[in-house]
Amino acid sequence: MPPVTTIPDSHLDIVEQEYLAMVSTIRHQDGLISTNPVSIDWDGSFVRFSTLKQRVKYRNLLANPQITLCITSSSDTTRYIEIRGTAELTDDPEGAFQQAMWKRFTGEDKFTYDPPGAERVIVKIIPLKVSTPSLYGGQMTKYTPEYAQQSEPE
Repeated sequence: MPPVTTIPDSHLDIVEQEYLAMVSTIRHQDGLISTNPVSIDWDGSFVRFSTLKQRVKYRNLLANPQITLCITSSSDTTRYIEIRGTAELTDDPEGAFQQAMWKRFTGEDKFTYDPPGAERVIVKIIPLKVSTPSLYGGQMTKYTPEYAQQSEPE
């Protein structure tokens, strides 16, 4: 396995501030790529998310732990980070991780959307390759919502 890599300082703001990403796994049934949105958490070293054991992405990761996660900056949509690596799965029998993320994102104390008897796991992405490009070398930044708001006449 290649050595674990880190998120460059230039893109730490993305993993620290964003809460939604697209995750891709290899489908265990046919080897095709499956991509889904997930809520993410940055623990200072790794990106993590929660999923149910009944989900296809969980079964995909059991069969093949290769994973790719892509996060776009909501303040400058020309900046993004792509993390390719392997998934480390940890049982979360009480769903505590999901509860903590729900509280952080919504302010509500209780996540009540799992079906009865649902089992959760925490997926930690071990980064082996990290890409941090800016679309068109950052030349399109002036078209992002944040830039447009700053540039509006008074």
